[in-house]
Amino acid sequence: MQTMKLRKVLVWVGLGLCMAVSALQAARAQNQASQAPPKYSMLRYEWLKKPWTVRYVIEVSERPESLTRIAKELNAEQEAKHSPQFRLYHEYMRPVSPFQGQAYAKERDPIFLNMYGKLGLFVLEFDHTGKLISPHTAPKPLMAKQVLDTENHRNVQLYEGDGKPGANWYSVGDYWLDYLPGSMGDSVTPALCSAQDDGRYGLSRSDRELRTGRKFSVQEVLDSQGIFGCREWTYQLKRPVSVAGLGGQVPDAQGLCAGGFEPGMYKGRLVCPGLDESSHYKPNAKGFVQPYIDVTSYHDKVGKKGTIGHFIGWAGFDDPVRPVIGKFGDRWVCLHECPDGAAPGPIEDIAQWTTRRGWPLPKPGPYFVDSKFKASKEDLEE
Repeated sequence: MQTMKLRKVLVWVGLGLCMAVSALQAARAQNQASQAPPKYSMLRYEWLKKPWTVRYVIEVSERPESLTRIAKELNAEQEAKHSPQFRLYHEYMRPVSPFQGQAYAKERDPIFLNMYGKLGLFVLEFDHTGKLISPHTAPKPLMAKQVLDTENHRNVQLYEGDGKPGANWYSVGDYWLDYLPGSMGDSVTPALCSAQDDGRYGLSRSDRELRTGRKFSVQEVLDSQGIFGCREWTYQLKRPVSVAGLGGQVPDAQGLCAGGFEPGMYKGRLVCPGLDESSHYKPNAKGFVQPYIDVTSYHDKVGKKGTIGHFIGWAGFDDPVRPVIGKFGDRWVCLHECPDGAAPGPIEDIAQWTTRRGWPLPKPGPYFVDSKFKASKEDLEE
């Protein structure tokens, strides 16, 4: 009898030990799984061997605080899952708010009802190696790299640290658009585009796939995301720069202008030509070429009604410094690289601001919808 009892005790003890060992093994497996390196795609770390040529990237938004909030939520979720997928840089950078501190910052513009004080932009500045030199609070230094996506697309990403396989990476614009067919293609490429440009120039991907029969509407684009995007930015970036951007429109003491051009009479006074030395246009005192980038999404042909939507802009090391301006509701603002070293802020009188520098008033520019880019016979033959 005692032998049977002893056997039962030993059985229960054995079962208990087995359960304890199983629990310990499960805990170890779970711990190892949580510490296991994420399953990443090597394609994300096969960078193009091309020199980094971009001096800055800006992302402008009517509500940058929303981008920051979304970034914090997504990044926390990705970290919790040890996900190898992209993160968003907005969590680690503070946006510039050009209307901040103004008495009307909490007011809404009377046209589109956007709050002035909420307009902002993230500024990403780089050195020649691609290192992000703008202030940020990311866990490690960030380096810009390019990855081939398709023949005409290059992804742009920020990698933590030395970017070794498995390192966290952040999306900066979805892709470089390197080619568009037709005679106008070169004037708007390369363009650094993002998800905000999907649906800006033609039906969005979701509309094409899920809403068959739907037609593209410019008015809907105006009302939702604005008609100024990556293509319009590159078009203005590539236009010749007025010499006003370098030496001003007033002739020097010898009566000459930058580039050795002679001044001409314009509105009763001597002014310098409006084109730079490298321009293929003939210098002409009346032929001013836009010395700034106007990011306004105009709602009329005369330029009275406009706003600033969500877009990405950029400039290379070889591009001249050019102010980035726009009309937000009924107020003009300088967003980046403002003249005379001024900080981003409101332009109280756009006519005075431009006249003082000999620059033309802003006016609506072209809008580059997909239908403008049709492949020529030569393109098709290639």
